[in-house]
Amino acid sequence: MKSCCFHPLTLVSILLVTTACHASRMSGTYVAHAPTFTEMLQLTRANNGQITGVLSRVELKQDGRVSSEQTPVNGTADAGQLTLQFPTLLSFISGRSVAGTIAGNTIHLQIVDSKGNVSSEAFERSTPDRFKAYADGMKSEGQRIVCNTKLLNLAQEYREIVVNAESWIANAEAHARRIPNAKADYEKIESEMRALRGRERQTLDPVAKSQIAVAVTQADIAGDQVDVQVQQAWDMDIGNSGSKLAKEFAGWDSNCGTDQELRKQGASEQAIERWGKACKLALAERAKFEPIYRRMSEQRADLRQFQATAQAHRKALVREANLIQ
Repeated sequence: MKSCCFHPLTLVSILLVTTACHASRMSGTYVAHAPTFTEMLQLTRANNGQITGVLSRVELKQDGRVSSEQTPVNGTADAGQLTLQFPTLLSFISGRSVAGTIAGNTIHLQIVDSKGNVSSEAFERSTPDRFKAYADGMKSEGQRIVCNTKLLNLAQEYREIVVNAESWIANAEAHARRIPNAKADYEKIESEMRALRGRERQTLDPVAKSQIAVAVTQADIAGDQVDVQVQQAWDMDIGNSGSKLAKEFAGWDSNCGTDQELRKQGASEQAIERWGKACKLALAERAKFEPIYRRMSEQRADLRQFQATAQAHRKALVREANLIQ
């Protein structure tokens, strides 16, 4: 009967083959994924248990931006336990190494983030194409997030512009109704100055004439104060805010886009609805604002000319009053 014992050389050969097969089985591509990230480990394990490879990560941020990282990997594996080390710091891992296990076609890594939170990530044996598919899916989702955020922000911006335009129209109309009063104030001041100038001509006493000249100058100062009030109301308040609104309205291309076009860009139904209402409302407000703004600009130009004429009259009266004979 033959012996069942193996020859020593045969045992060595079996061990070498077993070790090589285990190393070969571990080597390969492993992919982990979640709604906001996907990672790929491409590993090669040598017969001595040393591991080399590359870790790639693609992450979807809350604002729709997609970031990517890649770093070389080295480490060791022994009896189902493995340790991976990274030569560079990664944004999602605290430190330069992680520990884990491997069983069958799955690698489990214990990840500690910068805040000390611990999570387990499962990397399944897969392919680079699968990793790319996950990454492409997140990029598409990021584009949808960016599109929706942009539409919702623009909708809010347009609604605010409509509110501002309505407020400006009400304020401008109120000031326009006060223009006759402002002109009446200028005419009253000039009339008083002319009356003082008439008294001065009829007064022979030099002291009295000097006092009247001072009164004429004070009336001119009162006219200057009206100028300042008008300038603050029309140029700093109505003028500046109206000009800003006019520029914002002029910058629009009047194209709200169709629902179909927006859907192709990844917009949600909610974003499409809000944007459509805000855009149409803003365009209607622009049609209302523009003729009123032109009319207010014309009225301001007319008032400015009236101010210049009134000011010239006042200055002439002051010069005449100071020519004491």
